[in-house]
Amino acid sequence: MRFIVLLPAVALAACGVATIEPDAAAAVSRHYGTATPEASATLDLGWWSQVGDPQLTRLLTLARNSSPDLKTAAANVLAARATAGQTGADLYPSVTGEVSATVSGGEETSRITSRTGLVDASWEVDLFGRARDATKADTLRARSEEASFAGAYVSLAAEIADGYVRYRACRMVEDVYRDAVTSQIQTLRSTEDLVAAGMSATADRSLARANVASARISLETQKADCTVIAQTIATAAGIPQAEGRAILASGGGLPSARPFKVSSVPADLLRQRPDVVAAELDFSATLLDVDVAKADLYPSLTLGGTVTATDASSWSFGPALSLPIFDGGRRRAAVRSANAEALASAESYRATVFTAVGEVEEALTRLAASEKNLSNAGTLVAEYQDYFDAIDNDWEAGGATLLDREDARRQVQSALITRITQRENLLRQWIALYKAVGGGWSGRTQTTNGA
Repeated sequence: MRFIVLLPAVALAACGVATIEPDAAAAVSRHYGTATPEASATLDLGWWSQVGDPQLTRLLTLARNSSPDLKTAAANVLAARATAGQTGADLYPSVTGEVSATVSGGEETSRITSRTGLVDASWEVDLFGRARDATKADTLRARSEEASFAGAYVSLAAEIADGYVRYRACRMVEDVYRDAVTSQIQTLRSTEDLVAAGMSATADRSLARANVASARISLETQKADCTVIAQTIATAAGIPQAEGRAILASGGGLPSARPFKVSSVPADLLRQRPDVVAAELDFSATLLDVDVAKADLYPSLTLGGTVTATDASSWSFGPALSLPIFDGGRRRAAVRSANAEALASAESYRATVFTAVGEVEEALTRLAASEKNLSNAGTLVAEYQDYFDAIDNDWEAGGATLLDREDARRQVQSALITRITQRENLLRQWIALYKAVGGGWSGRTQTTNGA
């Protein structure tokens, strides 16, 4: 009777914890500020195969199977699913069995063997939905980890592809520097002949030698930069350095860009970004955590019983009611803590949405600029080449100095490197846009290779 009197007081105490309602609403513009590409191809996870570069495809395949980061993400999915399974088991009765056998005897007693068996069962009745909400929360977190795995693959693929483009562009610039060394050596030989013939000053020979040394420094520095990029690619892919170098040694030049469609409506983006989906699922889970914490303020009812296997007539069964009468405020503090986590998760979700839209806006802006710059870079190379040819002819005729010729040559070299860089930037911006719009992932995409 006293327990019945306590129930209303406990219920009132549970309702007396003040909480703040989380708000994850994030207002975004109806359209992007930069025009979106209107291409024929539709972006999906197989977009890389449309690029048609076998070395890149090989690296991406190896990375998917060997990347430590991706394997860690897959393990997190398995762990989250297991946690959800453990939590879900609380919804069902627990039955355990115990069997024992004992042999005893002595000099004056006969040998005696005794056997006992015991079956014990218990079940916590989910009166206020605590176990149900906890199971839902952990299930949502498992789905969040699945989305995070997809996001990890999208990021990994973009990282490998971006590194691959940088490496190919780096080698092309290396060729420019190598040609410069060859040209400078030829200029040095011509200058030495002119000095020997008394047709040029010895200072020109010193300048020519310095130019050769400078060109060689630029070449060696560029070669080292390319090697470092190759090492970074192998590390990210989780493959041996030698294997990475062997793959990169094949082929050459920059892959072709493959445009794809991008929706002009930012809201569509939120349905295909894995990180946005994961943030939303995490937020939903924290809302359920608040309900779980509140449920702990209420009484819990457990049904338990035992049966002795060796004596079927020996059994016991009965309910056990647990009342949270006084705990120093621990449970109420847990509710406030869960509420704070939900508030933080709401803001994290909002920040993820704003970041996602911002990344697409940035990629679109830089992509548009790269397309214009590539066209101008072609004009730059053609005009500087004409200028150099004219100066070179004057130099051979004695009408221009070696310093004039060297200045013109460097302008051509700079223009060539600029054109390579703009081609590189255009490809990298397509890759950045691929990543920003979710990399073709959707909630229907299988994420963990059957994990």
